[in-house]
Amino acid sequence: MTAEGSVYQRKDGRWVAQYRDAKDKVRYIYRKSKGEARKALREALKDRDDGYVPADKLTVGLYVDGWMAERRNTVSGRTWHVQESMVRNRVNPHIGDVRLCKLTPADVRAMYRRLLSDGLTPSTVGRVHVILKQAMRDAVRDKHIRDSPLEDVKAPKQERKEKNVLTPDELRRLLETVRGGRFEGVFYLCSLVGLRIGETLALRYEDVDLERGTIRVERTLHEGECSAPKTQSSRRTLTLPQKALERVMNLG
Repeated sequence: MTAEGSVYQRKDGRWVAQYRDAKDKVRYIYRKSKGEARKALREALKDRDDGYVPADKLTVGLYVDGWMAERRNTVSGRTWHVQESMVRNRVNPHIGDVRLCKLTPADVRAMYRRLLSDGLTPSTVGRVHVILKQAMRDAVRDKHIRDSPLEDVKAPKQERKEKNVLTPDELRRLLETVRGGRFEGVFYLCSLVGLRIGETLALRYEDVDLERGTIRVERTLHEGECSAPKTQSSRRTLTLPQKALERVMNLG
């Protein structure tokens, strides 16, 4: 066998491509014809020279679990928990046992169809698609697979829906209903300033400047834990309308 490998035919008629990998271990590839064996040999030698590291026993589930563990300190806590839940509950039950190097676009499309038939919305499946696409791109970067099977897969088409928002009369009735209640300030800040509920509940007294009439958003509350907002732009200083300023001290 030369450094570039060799191709020969077995007694049973099958063709064999034989070569040495990067660790000098002899590898065998079996094909039905001489042409297919030669093609497989060329691809294997290119993978070896490019540093591609085939993981024959690495499943999709094992890979994405490790990938999520590495991401824990690179994204916000809330983002990580949401993505980890999607990987654990949506991806792994369907394709987690598939070997990473054998995952195909057809496998992914079939998973999306099952998720939709289970009642998930196209928007939720679309978020699964984004996470899995990122994971597969990193698998290519780490040379576990040559190409990402997600590149030829599209997320389910999403229908645009108009947001159902309160009319001015409905908003006035809502604020009148919560007047004097413990969470009156929460409703006023969400309604008049545009704060999210988690941002409002994470506020501290030092975040409010009553003299200037401003409020500083630095944190958000999610599942009982305070953390930094998902994006830098979410950290902001807002001017309080007079009605909100009058009631902001009711927070607490």
